[in-house]
Amino acid sequence: MRTLRRYHRKHTDYFITCVTLQREPLLQLDIDLFWESWAIEKPKAWVILPDHFHAIISTGSQTISAIMHSFKIRYAAQFRKRFRPGGVWQNRFWDHIIRDDHDLKRHLDYIHFNPVKHGVIEDPFQYEHSSLTSYHESGYYQRDWGVHEKLQFEGVFGE
Repeated sequence: MRTLRRYHRKHTDYFITCVTLQREPLLQLDIDLFWESWAIEKPKAWVILPDHFHAIISTGSQTISAIMHSFKIRYAAQFRKRFRPGGVWQNRFWDHIIRDDHDLKRHLDYIHFNPVKHGVIEDPFQYEHSSLTSYHESGYYQRDWGVHEKLQFEGVFGE
């Protein structure tokens, strides 16, 4: 396998996509396990679907590789104790450095609309494993956002 080169920027926001091994739908078996597996800082924005998650993560003084390595190791170890032996995650993860406010908005919209995109639900506000409600409560989104129109996203988001 080739060595993947990543930009290692500290104190930077990253958009992350992480997928389970063979897209097995296991992430919602124990949502608390997802939150317990973050070592230092939890994601600023997120959506957790059965077989993958998207998040915006601030790196602080660590690299994104160190943060994700720690998360995936912690999650997999506890998952194996609670449920079954074997692999949990696909190798690697998708990352994108957030460049500016426009780029952040585009990725927040993608995260929060993802359950609708995958046909899990029609109203993104009814999806409980997402940060959309907290962003709405802070005034970032109106209640009708993503409900009456099918949003389209240009670009690559790691799926």
